[in-house]
Amino acid sequence: MTPVRFEQRVADLLAFLFAMVILVYAASGPLSEFVRWVIEATTPGFDELSRRQQRLLMREHWLGGSFRSFERTFLLPTGLILGLPILFSFAVSFLNLPGTRPWLRWTLAALSTVVFCIWVANLFAVDGGALPSAQPLDFVLFPIATALVLYLTWRGFGGFIVGFCLFWIIYFFVRGWLPDWTGILAGSEATLAQSMRSMVLNFWSQTGGMFGQPLQVVSGNVLIFIVFGAVLMASGAGDLLMKIANRLTGGLTGGAAHAAVASSALFGTLSGAAISNVVSTGVMTIPVIKRSGFRPAFAAAVEAAASTGGQVMPPVMGVVAFFVAGQIGLEYRYIVIAAIIPAIFFYLGTFLTVYFEARRQGVGPLPAEERPALTGIERVQCLVFVLPLGVLSYFLFAQPSVPKAGFYGFIVALVSALVLFRGFRSPEKLYKAFVSAGRMSASIIVIVTAIGLIVGLIQVSGFSGRLSLLLAQLAGGPLFATLVVVALGAIVLGMGLPPGATYFIIVIALSSGIDAVGIAPLTLHLFVVFFAVISTVTPPVALAAFAAAPIAGADPVRTGFQAARLALAGFIIPFVFVYHPAVLYKLQVLFGWFGGEVPTSKAMIDIATVSWFDLGWIVVAFTLSMWLLTSALTGFEKNRLNMIERVLRVAAGGALLIPDLAIAGPALAAGIGLVVGHRFLGGDPSPVDARSA
Repeated sequence: MTPVRFEQRVADLLAFLFAMVILVYAASGPLSEFVRWVIEATTPGFDELSRRQQRLLMREHWLGGSFRSFERTFLLPTGLILGLPILFSFAVSFLNLPGTRPWLRWTLAALSTVVFCIWVANLFAVDGGALPSAQPLDFVLFPIATALVLYLTWRGFGGFIVGFCLFWIIYFFVRGWLPDWTGILAGSEATLAQSMRSMVLNFWSQTGGMFGQPLQVVSGNVLIFIVFGAVLMASGAGDLLMKIANRLTGGLTGGAAHAAVASSALFGTLSGAAISNVVSTGVMTIPVIKRSGFRPAFAAAVEAAASTGGQVMPPVMGVVAFFVAGQIGLEYRYIVIAAIIPAIFFYLGTFLTVYFEARRQGVGPLPAEERPALTGIERVQCLVFVLPLGVLSYFLFAQPSVPKAGFYGFIVALVSALVLFRGFRSPEKLYKAFVSAGRMSASIIVIVTAIGLIVGLIQVSGFSGRLSLLLAQLAGGPLFATLVVVALGAIVLGMGLPPGATYFIIVIALSSGIDAVGIAPLTLHLFVVFFAVISTVTPPVALAAFAAAPIAGADPVRTGFQAARLALAGFIIPFVFVYHPAVLYKLQVLFGWFGGEVPTSKAMIDIATVSWFDLGWIVVAFTLSMWLLTSALTGFEKNRLNMIERVLRVAAGGALLIPDLAIAGPALAAGIGLVVGHRFLGGDPSPVDARSA
């Protein structure tokens, strides 16, 4: 056995154990309920005892006492909740580091383990009542930990985010010496020793910086969904998902590209990570799109744009939605409901762009042999999606505990996959599935630690407060101008940062100026989320497009511009739900329909202020607007559009979204007139029509 093979086995074992740890933490709630149920069922007259006697019995019963001991030693300590994900993630990531000598991989893995084990031990002392303090050893360990985080982030996610992080580290030390003309960058004076002590105390001796809210949210809520999706896809459900997408949309004009959009939307319900969606589905969809007749850049752009939409596709919605829930103190289920219509709007815009581009390029449906009907067995296997998503949705909405929902969804997914996919019923396949889940989770933890460090530096340096003051001043002007500033900030930052990092940085800037903006916190936070997400297909640094381009053999920059055009709806939707709040809030009445209470929160508007007419109007207006705008940008509808038609369509499409019926009403009539009139204006027909004739 070669050393490389041995270290790979060790890395796989650690990844498997990491997945098991994630499952144990997610199962803590169900375990507690199970222990209570067993004690109640085995104790005669339990219901007749007083509450005090019941609590005493729970502590003294052998099962209750054992679980309580396990809970105190493993499930509750902050050092383990945050420390174990970091310990496993860094060890797994360093041992899997490509292009590195084995001795260096082992050294870095061992060094990270020792450093973070010491941090865990220090946090146990704090949990025991000791006051957080910076010890001499901490001034050595913290720089080492920071260097490990930055190195691993650089190897896994590129140099931009590392450079961004280094900028804020340097700024933290020099902010007091910056001249006044640097504006909001100029901070309070502090010596280098004071800055270093502040950094170590806040980011190492306490749960801040790399151990801050991003890591806390991900370790507490997100990782179980990574295991859920990874196990489901490893079962063979991914291939079935692609076949379903081909069957649903392959018969349409441009069917291969529509199948990619549909499959990425379906993957998004489980994953919500743009680049992983591109890599996992793109290797299957992009070659098919190219073979059907689309140009390579457009083929890659379709996959990039469709995968980007997965980050706002309920119920999982990626990491960012969990961040929103934590930031505004709103239950995750309300955020999921708010995102339903915006997600549909996004894929509507992508679908229409693909349709008109297919007509322009003369790309017809997929051949019948490439979209065969599902067999009887495959129809039954569709339950592998229906059952877990049904359970997941039930627990998210009826009993809003995110870890519990993820755990029960995982259990149903695992059982369904074992029953429905015969090839998955082997210890080796199960082991590989959990290894894959552990690796994906490790990758997320690594980037989240870097995000936490950036967020912490911006907060502790005082920059966020000065930026908030600037925002409050800007908010005194027109709302639209303020929103444009926020959108541009999210797009520019998001060009090189993951959406989670972009969201946190922008929201920190908004934290004290949010009331001055004058819109509900949920609306504003989702506004930031959409632009943080859409930045992954915004040139010049469109990460999702750059990941898709090599698969298609296309130019990355051209792919980025095509992806931005395909994701046009994503740039418009945030402004739509700011000015048409029914898009986010009207569906919240579903909670009242199903026996719950209609939500009321300071983070939301009063739902009674929006009507079904408001929602119906914007659905119609947005659909027609997207039809006009996407056809105008493509230059094709039934036939080729002339320049006058394209200009008029852009004007009418934009006017349709203005929240004033005196303007939008005539625009609706004009838009319908343009669509109908186009049928009588002639123009070059689509090659698709010529072939069918």
